Amino acid sequence: MNLAKELMKRPEVCSDKLIQFIDDSMNGFRKYKILTTAVKLQLFEYTKDPVSSEELASKMGYDPEMVPLLCDVLCECGLLALKDEKYSNTELTNTYLVSDSSFSQLNYLRDMERNISMWEKLDEIITNGPVIVDKQSFFGDRVIHSMAENAKCGMLQEVVDTVMENIDFDSATKMLDLGGGHGLYSIAFTGQNENLKAFVFDLPQVTEHTKKYAEKYGTDQVYVISGNFFTDDIGSEYDMIFSSLNPGGRVPDLIPKVVSALKMGGVFVNRQVPGGDSDPMQTLNWNLWTFNDTKKARSQFSFENSVSLDEYIDILKANNFDVFKILDLTDDSRIVFSRKI
Repeated sequence: MNLAKELMKRPEVCSDKLIQFIDDSMNGFRKYKILTTAVKLQLFEYTKDPVSSEELASKMGYDPEMVPLLCDVLCECGLLALKDEKYSNTELTNTYLVSDSSFSQLNYLRDMERNISMWEKLDEIITNGPVIVDKQSFFGDRVIHSMAENAKCGMLQEVVDTVMENIDFDSATKMLDLGGGHGLYSIAFTGQNENLKAFVFDLPQVTEHTKKYAEKYGTDQVYVISGNFFTDDIGSEYDMIFSSLNPGGRVPDLIPKVVSALKMGGVFVNRQVPGGDSDPMQTLNWNLWTFNDTKKARSQFSFENSVSLDEYIDILKANNFDVFKILDLTDDSRIVFSRKI
């Protein structure tokens, strides 16, 4: 049989989409490695002021032929600028990718390494199931600082402004930040109300970081309560209970505790991501791992003991709450405002 003639046979399905998918995937990976390599080598710390590739290679102690190749790609990505044969950071880089910027995202970027390591084990996870993660170790230094950095890039300001615009905020004197982590929301709230005392409730290893953030921002209006809000007392007589992206924020069992802790007429402000399965990639990402003591549900941002946001709102109404406003934010999260009646 003359198989040479088979070479002229075209496939019935065009390969363009597959090749484009492979190329896009590789380009995304290359860009990620370009960025993380530059950060790992502290390149952006050397390019705050214009510097030639020769000077840069000398200061960094790296190959003088490879450094300009890296810098040229960073220019193409909009992270460096080239003028008069000297490289310097763009405004974007100086805002988010240098260590001394108040909006630095370096911890957030480093925290992505954990997610990358999960994806590298995808074949094992598909075979054996999600990676089991210890909750105590998960909420360590890196994730708390990552969440804090990410919040400061606009969402914290949007959330605080939205809350202040929709409740009688100036009259509040005592609030609880349930699962408040780094405490930046509480710190920001107290910065807008000198009569407000904010109590941040979270796990003991987390509240140690809360204290440090309160000290960093010079506030004496923020206090911490360490414990497990599912089992421990959360306090009482609050004018406002605030919960932002709290894993317990859609758990019905917590609602009676929230009701009891609020003053009559007190407000429960709950920010959540509605969840769902509309984005298959993000749904898979959510299911790569789970906590050892709190199992995830299939839908994004859902746990085995949580319900949908719509169901949660109905349960609030059935538990002496007047749900008086529901607002969508720019990051696709949603704030539910309810008042104890």
